[in-house]
Amino acid sequence: MKIIFDFDHTLFSAKKFYETLKYSLLKLKVDKKSFQKTYQESKSEGKNYRPSRQFELIIKEKPEISLKELEKSFKKVLNQSKQFLYSDVLPFLRKIKKDFDLIIVSYGEEKFQSEKIKKSEVADYFKKFFISKDINKVSIFKKFLKDNEKAVFVDDSPAALSEIKKNFLNITTIRINRGEGKCSKEKNNKNIDFLVKNLRELKKIIYNIK
Repeated sequence: MKIIFDFDHTLFSAKKFYETLKYSLLKLKVDKKSFQKTYQESKSEGKNYRPSRQFELIIKEKPEISLKELEKSFKKVLNQSKQFLYSDVLPFLRKIKKDFDLIIVSYGEEKFQSEKIKKSEVADYFKKFFISKDINKVSIFKKFLKDNEKAVFVDDSPAALSEIKKNFLNITTIRINRGEGKCSKEKNNKNIDFLVKNLRELKKIIYNIK
């Protein structure tokens, strides 16, 4: 059986990445207010973060800061991606890898998201990983999941879970709420089958429905 995972706020603490990057750029005289402003403005359509765009915006505000130094600081933080995995992720993946086909479907800017996944050292646990430009991920699911195939989808976004359930009726939708991210305060909807706070709770569910 396939288990499909979101990445940010599900396996990876985007909040910790954000905070670490912010403090790294402080050393280059990018103040907190400027960092937050350029971070938000870098998002295409207000959704997915684009590092290269943020660097452009920072340099526009502060031309004395070199692009080379920004890229160097960013790369240093990106190389630490394994540290931003939630503490239960690697033990969980080691235990379930042999029993399920694991897939990642992550929404975001392709190069950045791919690098995060690779640098976090989780890629080897997964059969495949996909980067989606579709925030609700339906178009990606159609590439590898049959209409009536039994599978599990784990995400922090109630909207994404709902859209997948509408399109793939045999999928079990599990919302994980780590208490981080913009979706953490959103309510559940009728298309969410289970709610969990961590992967220990998830493990019990997936083995019961296998």
